[in-house]
Amino acid sequence: MARGQLEFGGVHESDPANSMAEALAAFGLQFEEGVVLDEDEYWLWPENEEAFLMWCALQTQWTVGMAGAVGLNYAGVESCLRLHGVSKKTRSQLFGSIQAMERVALEEWAAKR
Repeated sequence: MARGQLEFGGVHESDPANSMAEALAAFGLQFEEGVVLDEDEYWLWPENEEAFLMWCALQTQWTVGMAGAVGLNYAGVESCLRLHGVSKKTRSQLFGSIQAMERVALEEWAAKR
């Protein structure tokens, strides 16, 4: 999970826009000045679309304890992936993405408690 100030080369740059541009360039991306997203506006890369849609479909699969959610019901996750016709190879890849989202969701909920 990424939080805090973006640092490039281990040193906080004086020009945040330049730092951001250099960091994005390392991933082959470009920084566009003046682009402002609404607070509730998010962008999803096409290669993450299937994982995100599966994540949304799995929101009924949370196992809940006395302190709240403790994790996803993995039997339910597997069943959902199979019922949506996801191939075995893709299931394995999606499961890793789903686990990453699960971990972050649990961390965020714990931080809010």
